[in-house]
Amino acid sequence: MGWLLSRIGILVSLACACLAAPASAAQLDPDCVFATSQDLSIESVRADPRWVCDEVNALGAGRFNWLRFDAAGNADFRYFAMEARAFDSLTVYRIASDGRIASNRLVPDEVRLKNLNDIMLPLPDVGDPQATVIVRIDNYAKFRDAPKIRLLESADRPAGLVDDLVFAALLLGLVLAPCILAAMLAFALRQTFVAWYATMCVGMALTIAMTSGLAASWFSWNLAVFLVFERLGYVLIMFASCQFARDFIERDALSPPMRRVLRWSGIGILVAGGLNAGVIQSPMLFGLAQLVVLTALLAAFTQALRRGSRWVRYQLVGWSFAMVLVTDMAMKGLGFAGFLETDFLIVYYAMVWEIIVVAIGVTDRALMLRSDRDRARRLAAEMENLAERDPLTGLLNRRGIANQYASLMERGFTTFALIDLDHFKAINDRFGHQIGDEALIATASALAPDEDTIAVRLGGEEFMLALRGADATLRAERRRRAITARIADTLPQMDRPVTASMGVVEASGEDAAGLPFEVLYLRADKLLYRAKNEGRNRYLRESLVFGEPPRDDHQAFAA
Repeated sequence: MGWLLSRIGILVSLACACLAAPASAAQLDPDCVFATSQDLSIESVRADPRWVCDEVNALGAGRFNWLRFDAAGNADFRYFAMEARAFDSLTVYRIASDGRIASNRLVPDEVRLKNLNDIMLPLPDVGDPQATVIVRIDNYAKFRDAPKIRLLESADRPAGLVDDLVFAALLLGLVLAPCILAAMLAFALRQTFVAWYATMCVGMALTIAMTSGLAASWFSWNLAVFLVFERLGYVLIMFASCQFARDFIERDALSPPMRRVLRWSGIGILVAGGLNAGVIQSPMLFGLAQLVVLTALLAAFTQALRRGSRWVRYQLVGWSFAMVLVTDMAMKGLGFAGFLETDFLIVYYAMVWEIIVVAIGVTDRALMLRSDRDRARRLAAEMENLAERDPLTGLLNRRGIANQYASLMERGFTTFALIDLDHFKAINDRFGHQIGDEALIATASALAPDEDTIAVRLGGEEFMLALRGADATLRAERRRRAITARIADTLPQMDRPVTASMGVVEASGEDAAGLPFEVLYLRADKLLYRAKNEGRNRYLRESLVFGEPPRDDHQAFAA
């Protein structure tokens, strides 16, 4: 988390610097506004008594919105500027003192956003520095707060905007960093909630880029396309939030119907956002979809808390500020006044807060998943090890040697010795199975596995050695002889020595590694059988070259 804290410190410092920076360019805000559903002429508007001059941000109450910039002090201003919003047409009138009127009109298809997020329209020239400016905006779509509207002296990018863009770029980097990490984590963990978190980050990054002016500083935008991408950022955040909550919260903390509600609420905001971006401009539809999403999330959080969810607490803390902002935006979309004067700086901080807190939750959940996965792998390895081990002696069993045979051959274990205790049934019959088991344990100890010797209990009193090295057969014979001494030391009640017979196969040749296990086992078993028939307590050895037929030229060695 150190890198996050360091970036937050830089972010706060830069924010203070940006907020403390002096105004860089002169601008003039509107003096009076009014809205009407009637299409009035400029002459009637000038004399209309409904102008409101104490609340100039009340844009959007009617189909036609009018703004007035009084004559005093507007002589140096050359451009009308409005934050990018959907509208049907925009007309700027300039009215001279003697009543002459000039106008400029703009429709959405003519708008190109470059360097600024502002729709710019030159003021008409009437040759009167004290002329009044009146602006008419038709069918403005009020999805959130009223746009920033003003007169500017120049269409160039204000010098102070560079600080704002640097600040926005820092925010963008802070959002994209966990986005990239989450995408990598989603690929590694194969967990959908991490992918949805990454999608939320993408939506936030897109929102910051579009609303801060970064996107307009990189590319020239058609207004319709710009608004689609701007809306897409909000939609992605809310859609992914529903899907993230559905997959992130524990399975037993949300009922199946509640999970379906979250899924379809997210799909609903996706459809509503798509319709508003490309088909119809309906702030009410989008506001209603936002309220549905908020209601679904709050219901899911409440249910999860009642059921003791651990993960929902991260979402409640992380999304608290964002949910307040979305509630305000939804109310404004539905036509209500709202309760916040939303500044995008607040929105950005809410996003960063959400990113950080939820990232902690995602990391916590990912670490727990990794711990569970590691535990499951260890358990599987232990179970596999138990399945390949003889429970009495701890040696590999037949399954274990069969599974490891190919690897052993590649590592040079090309000598195999099959060992069987002589007259072992008589030991069990006379002394009992407990003494017989102790004799088997003593045999396993005498076989003494090491880095060049693998000991195996195949079943009953039958054992196998897999050996590598030039003196493999000699070492196998030492172990066979050691069995008698070890059992005698361990079980002094034995009234006669316990011996063992052995068949040894030495595989050689460049392709020895391809020799099947059963071939070696059958050859060693045949040699063992002959050793027992020839008097027991001895071993027979045979060299087997892969690719040549087995030769009946074994060598016998008695004890």
